[in-house]
Amino acid sequence: MERSSARLFFAVSTLGWLLTVGCVTQSEMKKQRSQLISALEHEMLTNTQWQRIHAAEGLLDNGESRKIVVIFRPEADTATAPYRIGVWRVLARATSGDESNRYVARIRAVMRDPQATDRISAAESLGKINAVSRADRDLISDWLTTADDAAAPFPRWLMVLSSNPSEREKDEAALAKLVSSNDPIARLRAAFALGRLKDLSTNSVAKLHAQLTAEPADSIARICLITALLLHVKDAATIADLEKQLIPYLNGKANGQLEAGIVTGLHGKSEGLALLIPMLNSPEPDARIGAANGMLRLLK
Repeated sequence: MERSSARLFFAVSTLGWLLTVGCVTQSEMKKQRSQLISALEHEMLTNTQWQRIHAAEGLLDNGESRKIVVIFRPEADTATAPYRIGVWRVLARATSGDESNRYVARIRAVMRDPQATDRISAAESLGKINAVSRADRDLISDWLTTADDAAAPFPRWLMVLSSNPSEREKDEAALAKLVSSNDPIARLRAAFALGRLKDLSTNSVAKLHAQLTAEPADSIARICLITALLLHVKDAATIADLEKQLIPYLNGKANGQLEAGIVTGLHGKSEGLALLIPMLNSPEPDARIGAANGMLRLLK
């Protein structure tokens, strides 16, 4: 079966199941999850560069690591910047013990190198896998003295993750301040990082709300402002409004679809399944990956 036909068949079969979701059995649930896992494995095998990483992370997010080490380990010593950071990030999650620590150490070494062209990617990856060290705080503080707004969010994220209780408020406030930067890349990155933090302060949530209200409709940062708030707010009316604002991104650009798909899964509402189905048949790999990742989260 050709790739496009396989995607269409998978989407249609999933849709048929969802129409009868009210009486789904455990065996049917298992079958659906198996199809989604196979879809992500297919994306990991047939795509290149960051799309391969995104597919592997979709598998890891949902407890699947069986094929990842075999596929990515041969690239650990040959991948070039910045893709090497993604390879090490995936392997750090897919392995354990000393091997995992070695991949984290490689990412950390790049983050600590002021001359590394993928230093920001390294900081982002350490934040994503929550692999931070308090021993890096002085070096990161020095980095932030010269970093522009676009470069600052991910090192700021590391400062928050490595903070002790007395430091947390100040470090989080410095990160949250960047959501109102004049630089849309800074706003996007800061919102993403805030969305993935645990126990976000009411002040930070308020800053996200205020910026979303002010954010231009065509801004690249808007999707991450929406998803960050969806991951933190509790008010039902606000959630409903944010869900409506998220829907266009499920049919938008591929990077937005990836984030929207993942966060629809993290949001945890079964109604999101129907929204993700069309993305499984998208011509864009990241859209399919985001949909499969989100659906697997919802089908646990």
